[in-house]
Amino acid sequence: MTNVNDNVNETKKAAWSKLDWLLLGTNVLLLVIMYLVFNNQLPDEVASHYNVHGEADRTMVKWSFWLMYAGVGIALPSFLSAMRYIDPRKKNYSRFEDYYNLMRWTISLFLHAVFLLLILDNLGHNLPTLKLVIGALGILWIIIGNRMGQVRSNFFIGIRTPWALMSESNWRSTHRLGGRLWVLAGVIMFASVWFVPSTWATGILLACTISSSIVPTLYSYVLYRRAKA
Repeated sequence: MTNVNDNVNETKKAAWSKLDWLLLGTNVLLLVIMYLVFNNQLPDEVASHYNVHGEADRTMVKWSFWLMYAGVGIALPSFLSAMRYIDPRKKNYSRFEDYYNLMRWTISLFLHAVFLLLILDNLGHNLPTLKLVIGALGILWIIIGNRMGQVRSNFFIGIRTPWALMSESNWRSTHRLGGRLWVLAGVIMFASVWFVPSTWATGILLACTISSSIVPTLYSYVLYRRAKA
């Protein structure tokens, strides 16, 4: 009887949930609003890439910009919603449901904020676009890192080293360290926006993102070697 109930519950979980539809609908609505408000105001050629000095150095036609926006702003969050249903360890997602939802919404809102900044810059508003993006990334790192220790073993979210995937204790320890490093990296990235030139802020951004990924990976391997010793 227990097995039958488990199968029924698992089937229900495999369906696209109301929260998934809400996230998708919100992303589509935000894209539509942006398009209706700004499309006629934008030039035919839209700046789409910026160098380390915060200067636009690449453009694309307007329709390509909106297509890119739809691909990144809708497709990526939709994938974040769908991946739990194809993960071999999908049962573990219920153990960090709040973090999973926080991560999806935070990333989605971050993406829309970035595209809004690009649109405003193309409309001639004098904004420090690069610094604002780096600052927003810092906030993103802080929010995601602050509760990273709640993530349980899965194949899509977190620091998925082979050694962490083999061991629950390795996974927990790796993500506790990773969470602290992500918060620290986020604080440094956010602070760099206010205290250093744009070129330095970009270098700090790269150093923080790379180190906050590599250090937990190496730590996971060290834990694995210690366990084998």
